[in-house]
Amino acid sequence: MRSLIIILVCIFSLSAKAQEIKVEFDKNHDFSQYKTFRFGDAEVITPKDQKQVSDQEIKKWITSAISSELSLKGLTQVDSVSDLVVSYVVGTLSRSDMGNLGPMGMTPGSNDRTFIRDYQQGSLIIDLNDKKGFLVWRINSTTNMSTAGGERLIDQIVQRGFKQFGKPVKKKNK
Repeated sequence: MRSLIIILVCIFSLSAKAQEIKVEFDKNHDFSQYKTFRFGDAEVITPKDQKQVSDQEIKKWITSAISSELSLKGLTQVDSVSDLVVSYVVGTLSRSDMGNLGPMGMTPGSNDRTFIRDYQQGSLIIDLNDKKGFLVWRINSTTNMSTAGGERLIDQIVQRGFKQFGKPVKKKNK
């Protein structure tokens, strides 16, 4: 029982680090000039034998989350010429982690304990480019995911990734 608890603690500590979101943008850039957006290229790069959800469903989740978040920020989605073009790449791969609890196991006198954890690691990269094609905002996320929580996870990534978008530029006092 005690060994099970320690293994679960190890797994949950790995899970706490399971989501990483990096946002890249120029903090001095004025985002208030952008009023419209449209979707550009979208790519799903999950190997066919590992797909658990259809490409169309994943694209629907992502476009819905991005549309909702950018609309909350005051942007309007259009079908033709826009101030910003949203593109993204998403995919998952099967991964395995292996760990060893050492020569004394979990208590003195016990044997080595090795554990293996299989999981799906997902990546979602969202780019916002301006009319000239310059990258103005990038969300780069890596996460461990399950099929059941895929849509909710995408919503969380998009919300956290656009949290700072559209905030006024801080002027430096001289």
